[in-house]
Amino acid sequence: MREIVKILDLTQTLTNFPYPGDPELRINEKEMNGFIVSEIRIGSHLSTHVDYPKHVGLENKNILNIFKDGIIKGSCCCISLNNFEEKIPKNCDILLIYTGASKYWGKEEYFKKIPEIPFLNNIIKSNIKCVGIDACTIGGFEEHKKLLSNNILIIENLNENLENLVGKRFYFLGLPLKIYDIDASPIRCVAIL
Repeated sequence: MREIVKILDLTQTLTNFPYPGDPELRINEKEMNGFIVSEIRIGSHLSTHVDYPKHVGLENKNILNIFKDGIIKGSCCCISLNNFEEKIPKNCDILLIYTGASKYWGKEEYFKKIPEIPFLNNIIKSNIKCVGIDACTIGGFEEHKKLLSNNILIIENLNENLENLVGKRFYFLGLPLKIYDIDASPIRCVAIL
């Protein structure tokens, strides 16, 4: 008997909704010999993306040691920021934090819903290799530097499907563009249940 696998997409659609001041999405179409060819220009932090150490002035040299071939994958847990109880679940490579900010995606107020994450030190002390959030940021420069200098990658702008995963364990798969010496990359993320 086959086991049924459910895949839940956690990625925001790549649209022109950049963090204020970041580069906008631009798509230019060109006709060549009857074919349409598009040129796409995007900022590295547009929509769902992964932050690398270079984002805070560090070197990216350890990225491949954390996740082979740049693929972010592993056992994952999802918690709600509202019900957090000071303990990071054990045996998780990746921690996702649902804040509810994703409900405002596409609206100006999304960028005003910046959650405060009071347990960053607990994440750093755990075995977590990547933390993801359904908000535009996990904090300011200091919060980013704390995580990234401890080889914990950051995924931001996950979508509202994260709410369905609170309290669950599952397998996470994140596929950023295969560019390593950059500050961030758009990423496609899925939960495999």
